[in-house]
Amino acid sequence: MIFNFPILNQSKMRSFWLKQQTASKKQFQKALIVFLAFVLLQFTSYPLLAIATNDTVPVQAADTLRYWKDNLKLNLHFSQNTYSNWSVGGENAISGKAGIDYKGRYHKKRISFESGSKLAFGLVGYGLKHIEKTDDRLETSLSLSHKAIRDWTYTTLISFKSQFSASYKYPNDSTVVSDFLAPGYVSASLGMNFRPSDDFEVFISPASGKFTIVTNQELANKGAFGVEKATYDSAGVMVTEGENVLCEFGVNVLTKYSTDITDQVDLSTAINLYNNYLDSDKSNRWNIDVEWETNINFSINKYLQTVLFLHLKYDHNTKIPQYEIIDGSKVLIGEGPRLQFKESLGFGLLYKI
Repeated sequence: MIFNFPILNQSKMRSFWLKQQTASKKQFQKALIVFLAFVLLQFTSYPLLAIATNDTVPVQAADTLRYWKDNLKLNLHFSQNTYSNWSVGGENAISGKAGIDYKGRYHKKRISFESGSKLAFGLVGYGLKHIEKTDDRLETSLSLSHKAIRDWTYTTLISFKSQFSASYKYPNDSTVVSDFLAPGYVSASLGMNFRPSDDFEVFISPASGKFTIVTNQELANKGAFGVEKATYDSAGVMVTEGENVLCEFGVNVLTKYSTDITDQVDLSTAINLYNNYLDSDKSNRWNIDVEWETNINFSINKYLQTVLFLHLKYDHNTKIPQYEIIDGSKVLIGEGPRLQFKESLGFGLLYKI
């Protein structure tokens, strides 16, 4: 059997990577520094916690493992479409995605510490035409808890979210719509965590600070992701540049649930609700930011799996362009907050540590 699938144009691939490197080299280096700092903190957290709990680091590895549990998943997914003389049309495409998912938990007596990181990067190439980014994720979180009563703990949660490189308004690859730290989200929350089992937990924080960072000045001048946009005089000359940081303070609720549906199928879902009750615009104070992620993993064997990923998001500060077809042309008629939805279904390799 012979597949007539054209190899991606090397000059276009080289052009894509040169553009990525030129536009985002410094941001990418900063992203690596941030991530490595979090990884270092996560993997060196046990000795620090041992000191915090007035304990010494156990000499024997077996004793250490009693208090520390971690899990690392490495996955690689591929998909490919090939068309030759296909009457209804189609476009040749090949895509790939790599991801890392790390979770670690230290628990001893009344103290517990949790850390987690999720990284993903994916590309799709459309024959000889162009290459687009399909996924870009850089997330990490740290939490420290002290038992209060029964299944309740006093908990401090810190999280960071961003992406590795620039995204464009495809197929136009000259207009940047996001970049590393554009946006970047940093949140710090203090509250209570209810965890009746390892499968379910609810974190409630009435005191949560959220910082939206937009380091790309072009996007900041447009007021992207809710930051204060640039101001101009009557002649159209910029008077002040757009702000690079949006500060919010409100209530944060995070719910997580995971279960094994069967021996080969497991589900994990998490929903995060945030309300900025100190918004300068009082009419926005009851607008709740929603982020809901669901993973359903179908294990074929130890190393092969199919993953269904669903991601719903609503952020009142993120303005989504709205278009209408007028006289056969797509015309921008405005922008505003809308429900964002992302879904992916992939087959690939999985390696667990």
